[in-house]
Amino acid sequence: MKAPNWAELRMEFPTLAQWTYLDCARKTIPPRCQERAMHDYTRDVYENAGADAWSAVNVAETRAAMAQLLGAKPSEIAFTKNTTEGLNIAAHGFDLRPGDNVVLTDLEHVANVWVWKHWEAKGVEVRLARNREGRLPLEAFVEKMDGRTRVVSTAYVTYGNGYRVNLPELGRACRERGARLVVDGVQGIGILAQRLDALGADIISSGGHKGLLGLTGSGIVYCREELVNQLRADFVKQPAAEPVGLAHVVSQFDYVRTAHRFEGGNPNFLGIRVFRQGAEFLRSIGLDRIEQRVRALTTTCLKLLKAAGLDSQTPDAWEERAHIINVLVPDAAQLMERLREKHRVVTNVKDGALRLSMSFYNDEEDLERAVHALKQELRGKPAPARAASAAALTPGTRGS
Repeated sequence: MKAPNWAELRMEFPTLAQWTYLDCARKTIPPRCQERAMHDYTRDVYENAGADAWSAVNVAETRAAMAQLLGAKPSEIAFTKNTTEGLNIAAHGFDLRPGDNVVLTDLEHVANVWVWKHWEAKGVEVRLARNREGRLPLEAFVEKMDGRTRVVSTAYVTYGNGYRVNLPELGRACRERGARLVVDGVQGIGILAQRLDALGADIISSGGHKGLLGLTGSGIVYCREELVNQLRADFVKQPAAEPVGLAHVVSQFDYVRTAHRFEGGNPNFLGIRVFRQGAEFLRSIGLDRIEQRVRALTTTCLKLLKAAGLDSQTPDAWEERAHIINVLVPDAAQLMERLREKHRVVTNVKDGALRLSMSFYNDEEDLERAVHALKQELRGKPAPARAASAAALTPGTRGS
């Protein structure tokens, strides 16, 4: 595969002509292939009465393309609305009993807290693995696990300081203890290259509107093949013993042995079409090269911040981070607004810190421009103490 021309690929994202966009951890900016997919969809509806736009074959082909991109079997991929829906499927799918416990972490997105809370009324304990200065090493999980731990659920990459959990290591620990591993993968999928089926997780949920270059309201959930038929899914109709008739008639009920059983009703046909274009675009680049590019950009960003005298809670080691870098600044929310209004630099604020997040379409000039704007806006203002900011790393404080 030819080495990517990052400058040419950048041209596929028109937003970057006017903005320094460092907020892909919240929403992706649309590439031109997304626009083409939406035009193709509407044109087919107008001209062909939706023959392809609403085609089950197109859904199946998109599922296969997504599985190939991410490293899974098509039968292990279900289409969902968002990360929360996939986590909700997992959180209601297990047969937990009073006295059992579920281990989450204190760095979770609220979506991965709310979906598990219903178990508390049924006598199941929800425990929190505590971070160590913004990190979640294996021992943070293991110390909360015991013989009644049935599920561990964690983010692949935390939304705030961008810490990357060692999922293969955690997956082995869960299997040794007979626990299931459920993962909020939205901040890692499409950025990191490791195959889904090599992460050691039983279920991984991800919205499509970040690294997968999809629309909001579209997502996927990966469920390990051996587990698919064990999860509860109350709305699913059992398949006929001997399916007959046309495939597009019977297939919506023939779910019992594939992850498709988690899909209810009509899929998001437009979102799935965009997914397919996005998957093909990402495959043409290569997830391994995307990860290498993001690694180089984030390393440069950390160096620029350090040279500017700005502190971050994001780990230096690549194995412990991905595309997110937080910056400890005073009045982060107001600073975010000034960066946008005065400098056309788009960032975010999580846990009281400014969050920069970058993808392969960014470049070094974006980072230099952002850090220069930061220095201008912070001139003469003291940075907050690192220890005080670390205390803000608590769950339930953010949107995405």
